[in-house]
Amino acid sequence: MKKSKYIILLSLGYCVAITGFSQNMIPVDGILFGRPFQTNVDHHLAKEMLANPNDSSVVQFFSDYGNHALNTETLSDITQKYSMDVASLFFVEKIYGQGKNRRLQDYYLSTTESFSNGQTERSLSFLQNYFIVFVPGFRYRHVHNGSNFSDQRLMLDSDGISYEMIDIEETGLVEDNAKIIVNRLQELNNIHNNIVIISVSKGGLETALALEKLYDSQNLSSTKAWINVGGILKGTPVADRWSKPFMRFWLARGLHWKRIKVNLKGLLNDMSYELGKEKYKSVKIPPSINTINFIAVPLLHQEKKSVFTSPNDGFSPLTDAITEDGSVVVEMGVDHFFRGVDMNNAMVALLQYIVENQE
Repeated sequence: MKKSKYIILLSLGYCVAITGFSQNMIPVDGILFGRPFQTNVDHHLAKEMLANPNDSSVVQFFSDYGNHALNTETLSDITQKYSMDVASLFFVEKIYGQGKNRRLQDYYLSTTESFSNGQTERSLSFLQNYFIVFVPGFRYRHVHNGSNFSDQRLMLDSDGISYEMIDIEETGLVEDNAKIIVNRLQELNNIHNNIVIISVSKGGLETALALEKLYDSQNLSSTKAWINVGGILKGTPVADRWSKPFMRFWLARGLHWKRIKVNLKGLLNDMSYELGKEKYKSVKIPPSINTINFIAVPLLHQEKKSVFTSPNDGFSPLTDAITEDGSVVVEMGVDHFFRGVDMNNAMVALLQYIVENQE
């Protein structure tokens, strides 16, 4: 997705969230997802996890944590005892160890690599009988960071694939936007036979709530899948930080200066992680919908204590960016904005996977 220059809530929060660089920078040449992987990490154990997975320290680590639940509490504990990157790699290894995630991750990597090196021509002909529904992110009309799917919509246009981007309020409250999505999905399900929803960021939470409201509805029968891209499904600690009086004062000043009208108090409460991690804890997605959670996992450059206590993409703790029963596919070394990732290739690969498995 294109580089953003957010100055409002998400931009300011993101700047705060990523400024805490790790003191250690340890280069590693290892293996991840069965492929060569070069990066820098913040702890010697993280290096061994990639370069020497059979090392006694790694074996002992997984013996200690292997039976722990894969949640934010476990990752926070690992972060406190070791580091963010150790916790991130533990998360990735546990996710990849699940059969459905392994199949998806391997398919995604092989397909995007094939597109990138020209071995396979990217085509959307397999989507001729599908209708794509986009749910955009925060301030999607005014920012150019991919939250309005502009590149993906151009790609669909060029191949004659039908789609719609739901016209939610770009700075609206979550529940209000969820109602808009519910109403539009009901209408679209009466028109189209095969619908795939693609949401991004805050739109992920709004989509999740909409799908829950339609859990037992026959008006969702045509919706086959949902791709949740960088979903902020339980709010963000960034909102809690900006809710503090001093911080909120300066945020309000910035919004006023930019002439951005927003219910600031309502939005910060809406996106509060302290409130959201319980409020949205039990959101259920209809089991008939094939859900794919597409998440970014940065390494090294993650905030440690001032905003987050566990691995995150800059806005959401990793385990809180995925749905309970959905599949997970990972992009390593990038943040919430997926900078440097060819998102057109990524979307085609994931849509192709959905259609092949649907059929």
